Amino acid sequence: MKSFFVFMLAAASVAWTAYWMEDISRHGIAPFNPDKDYRIFRNVKQWGAKGDGVTDDTAAIHAAISHGNRCGGARCVGSTITPAIVYFPAGTYLITAPIVGFYYTQLVGDPTHMPVIKASPRFPTQAIALLDADPYMSNGKLNFQATNVFYRQVRNLVFDTRAVRGKATGIHWPSAQATLIQNCAFHLSSDPKDTHVGIFMEEGSGGMMVDLVFHGGKYGARFGNQQYTMRNLTFYGSDTAIDQIWNWGWTYKSLKVVGSRVGINMSSSDVGSVTLLDSSFVNVSTALVTGRTPGNKTGLGSLVIQNVLYTNVPTVLAGADGQPLLLGDPNGSVHDGGYARGNMYAPHGPSLLEGREFAFSQPATLKLGDRYYERSKPQYEQYPASDFMSARDHYAVGDGQTDDTSALNALFQAVAGSSYIAYLDAGYYKVTNTIFIPPNTRVVGEGLAAIIMGAGEKFFDPNNPRPVVQVGKQGDVGFLEMSDIIVSAQGATAGAVMIEYNLNTPAAENTCSPGNPPSGLWDVHVRVGGYKGSKLQVAQCPITPNQHNYVNSSCVAGYMGMHITPSARNLYMENNWIWVADHDIDDWNSTQISVFVARGLLVEGSRIWLVGSSVEHHTLYQYQLVNASDVWMGQIQTETPYYQPNPPAPYPFTLLNATIRDPDFTTDCQHYAAPSSLRPGTSAPCAMAWGLRILDSKDVVVFGAGLYSFFNNYDTSCSTAAAGEDCQARIFWVGDSSGKAADVLTVETYNLNTIGSVSMITQGKIDMATWDQNRATFASTLAVFRSEGAAREVGV
Repeated sequence: MKSFFVFMLAAASVAWTAYWMEDISRHGIAPFNPDKDYRIFRNVKQWGAKGDGVTDDTAAIHAAISHGNRCGGARCVGSTITPAIVYFPAGTYLITAPIVGFYYTQLVGDPTHMPVIKASPRFPTQAIALLDADPYMSNGKLNFQATNVFYRQVRNLVFDTRAVRGKATGIHWPSAQATLIQNCAFHLSSDPKDTHVGIFMEEGSGGMMVDLVFHGGKYGARFGNQQYTMRNLTFYGSDTAIDQIWNWGWTYKSLKVVGSRVGINMSSSDVGSVTLLDSSFVNVSTALVTGRTPGNKTGLGSLVIQNVLYTNVPTVLAGADGQPLLLGDPNGSVHDGGYARGNMYAPHGPSLLEGREFAFSQPATLKLGDRYYERSKPQYEQYPASDFMSARDHYAVGDGQTDDTSALNALFQAVAGSSYIAYLDAGYYKVTNTIFIPPNTRVVGEGLAAIIMGAGEKFFDPNNPRPVVQVGKQGDVGFLEMSDIIVSAQGATAGAVMIEYNLNTPAAENTCSPGNPPSGLWDVHVRVGGYKGSKLQVAQCPITPNQHNYVNSSCVAGYMGMHITPSARNLYMENNWIWVADHDIDDWNSTQISVFVARGLLVEGSRIWLVGSSVEHHTLYQYQLVNASDVWMGQIQTETPYYQPNPPAPYPFTLLNATIRDPDFTTDCQHYAAPSSLRPGTSAPCAMAWGLRILDSKDVVVFGAGLYSFFNNYDTSCSTAAAGEDCQARIFWVGDSSGKAADVLTVETYNLNTIGSVSMITQGKIDMATWDQNRATFASTLAVFRSEGAAREVGV
């Protein structure tokens, strides 16, 4: 009996051990905040919250969020100097008014005992949500412009609206890049008299949501945004699981809908495209409702489905009038290996697709079983705080002034191959030479507020580029897990490669194995300029639209955003934003700036997953794949620099690197002029950054892409249908090094959405699809593009 009693005590102790985030020593700082006592980490119980399900915790939670000189309310539109983690220990937190989100805030619960945010019966029905992450002001506008709401997360929380009669919503979430909702649940009233919604999002340019569960509700979720990636969302008993209010492009992966009347309602005329894969619908009356009518030759409402199972679903797809367009089986199962509805180019077109049995290219090396591989960000809930080794333990300061190069290198050497996890406390780690992360290392940052910032003369020379962060060396074998960190640069650093990734992670050859996962980068971002401490703000780098081809050399700040080198293999990336700042986040008016970085993301490796990624405002290209293989991309998003064509690409980077296949705009634009299929008389400039460029690569699948060009010399008038979408001539190129297409095999793109580019796709120096053939929403949309090699291989 004694031994059993001791065992039970030990088991109880293990079961109720606090999550490491609750116990870890706190050394994080916000060095550019004038308040030197500013606190990054806030446990709501230290601000008076009880979490007992009885006490009204509204004021205490608000106090924890708002303490200090934080960015919230109409007086502030953005700030990088007031980051915060607001932590909820296990418990039930009763609220009688909305929790109002502030800028750069991470709301995190204990994942081992997920805390509940519960609305009181007295919660006002006129309130927009339990968590109002971007409230409407008295002028009717959102507090933060939805396309500028960056760097925030909600994780490990349960939202319960069931005590509220009438209208209620769990989260109001207008959001943009580098935002995340992960591992949350929503308990909603299913009473027909109530209108409950789990998540309401009406604006923005996101973004990522993963591992969410919705119970009940009139709508599980109502989504509207330019583009988004959503993975592993499960709905039980929602009347309509997803109401797709509007979009340009959307990718749903591993969706599960059980017991709903409607799965996805995408019947709005403001829906551009939906991509759905690796999903299931069970006991659902109608899986999808579309507003796209049969025979529609526009791009509106494009739909691509791969590997979706319908069980006891009478209607798979219905029109907005309720008439079935695609039947299921009310008493059995139907599997859609492939279905597409929209315009197709294979590679020529457009041809109209409206049916099943569509043949997808499906690289087995990117799959686990019959689904494309996926992996959520590790939260290390099984580890105690003692397993984390702080950067401060190795004397890193993080004040943005001290040289922390040696300290960070010592930290990563110490944890590599050990049982420890490197913990980067919040701060700006100025480094004057490369930070090397050896194989077999795990790294997590504090609250997206741990910034590694390259600075100094070693990063000046573009003829001798040098990584700020280098993961492995050529030929290194091992694994990496890295999350919640930003890599950046300070001042003129024209030779800086922000991240160089070389690591080869061993994995099964022909398919993925759960016991042998690829390495991962989750919420690891690149930010160049536009924040305090960068020396690349509006005071240093104002826009110069009235000066011809002017470039301030002090604002030339990077050689490349990220390089996945030829030796790299087996890397999973999720929710990554590689951004050259177009505006100053810390300026009260979000004033535009001109910062110059040559290249975006260069992929030369193999077996790479790019899930929910964005690359913006680089001079030569945003994404470029060279000799890459087995690459999964979706939803990707790009923007062309606002200053182009003043100066035009490649300026100010006149020294091109043929080894890494830089585009030669002078030569290319001459070649494109003759055989072009662009409409006669177009005045769209050619020397503009490519959104996506794929050379000599194979087995590349793109499930959703938004490639946008909004400006010419800071003027948006070019990016409208009335203007002819002529901000630039071309934006997406597929070919080999000689400009041909024959050596590019199995490159397939599903639901491509472009803005401001006359040509949507150029292959082998021929424009294959133009915007006016695929008019949709504000963006033009085509459902399927297959390169010449891909079309041969799958027999289309």
